[in-house]
Amino acid sequence: MRYKLIHAISILGVSATLCAASALAAEKLVVISPHRKSIQNEYIPTFKAWYKAKFKSDIDVEWLDQGGSNDDVKFIRSKFESNPKTSGVDVFWGGGTTAHSEISSAGYAEKINLPDTLKKQIPHTVAGMPLGNKAGTYISQALSSFGIFFNRPVLKLEKLKEPSTWSDLGDVKFNDRLILADPRKSGTSSVMNHIILESEGWEKGAELLFRLAGNSRQFAQSSSDPIKAIVSGDASATVAIDFYALAKIGDLGADKLGFVLPAGKTIIEGDPVTILKGAPNRLAADRFVEYILSPEGQLLLMLPSGTPGGPKQGTLGRLAVNTEAYKISEGKRANEMNPFTAKGFLKYDSEKAATIRKVFDDLLGATMVDTHKELRVAWARVIAKGAKPADIAAFAKLPISQSELDKLALKWDDGVFRNENINKWVKFSKEKFESVAK
Repeated sequence: MRYKLIHAISILGVSATLCAASALAAEKLVVISPHRKSIQNEYIPTFKAWYKAKFKSDIDVEWLDQGGSNDDVKFIRSKFESNPKTSGVDVFWGGGTTAHSEISSAGYAEKINLPDTLKKQIPHTVAGMPLGNKAGTYISQALSSFGIFFNRPVLKLEKLKEPSTWSDLGDVKFNDRLILADPRKSGTSSVMNHIILESEGWEKGAELLFRLAGNSRQFAQSSSDPIKAIVSGDASATVAIDFYALAKIGDLGADKLGFVLPAGKTIIEGDPVTILKGAPNRLAADRFVEYILSPEGQLLLMLPSGTPGGPKQGTLGRLAVNTEAYKISEGKRANEMNPFTAKGFLKYDSEKAATIRKVFDDLLGATMVDTHKELRVAWARVIAKGAKPADIAAFAKLPISQSELDKLALKWDDGVFRNENINKWVKFSKEKFESVAK
């Protein structure tokens, strides 16, 4: 009898301990994102505080950083290939529309259900661009514009005018003064290349991309490296996403750094959030999306650091999607542009871009990045001969046409097929540059 009583008390004690531990255990959320550290440092603490205040519960956030958006997409794909039901990740946040469109098309996303209040505050489009896809599996949480970032004192020292168009960067005067990022590593670089191609057309766009590659000292492995090079003065200019540039201008001053949007030659693109299929913490994922789209969460994007409701550590310099946040922040924003009233932007088919993204990035990787040493020698020779149109055309010739690129995209998941074509392009490029350099 005594043994039974002790055993019963022990069971009750263990049960009480487990219940107490369960009550104290925080809920969990797993986020994968290419966002820079400053966004993580601002959003995760404020999300935890908002969650605690609203739902009376703590939440732990695991942040996965695989590098750029291309690396994140590869990671998610590999996880679903191992387990088609779930990747073990709840939310994919940031990285541009093309990456989220790719994830959605692969069937790795679930429909997002927004509260009615947010549905009224967030329009369906901005500057002719949709803020989400028709299936409702992703929605833009922020907006991005793409332009040129430059170092004013360095340009003055080199007696160069401040660039205002993509073509300015392709001018031979900028030879050895640019730095770009590998589009296979940087989602920003990938989008920028598409923008230039869209704004100029296939042939002129390809020629301009080759001119930029010729003027570039190197291709960096991430979109943040060129920004650092401009800030330090190691390079004069680069192509950049707005918030990278504006954050540095906010920190260091507009007298030192500049950022310009090429008039009529660039886009506003959404930067989405996706809830992944089989999210192990779906309720927490829904709540996270609710927070980052709420006026409170959106103000962190727009307000200068140190202002009430703004970021604490540094200005993020981004554009929001919630119209209520624009009303609240009028006259207080770090960037006063309102994308819902701004004009002069190109229309950009992000879903089309998603279908050719991998093959296009590989094409430029093979013909410009992997052969950059040979490309630079050939470009120097073209310049030495007076940069004649015929020489530039020969220098910028691609191994395939636009229609051929579209066809290749249909088979690009075949690894053997992909590698065969990449090898052909590298061989073609080396022989071309050798011929041009004579």
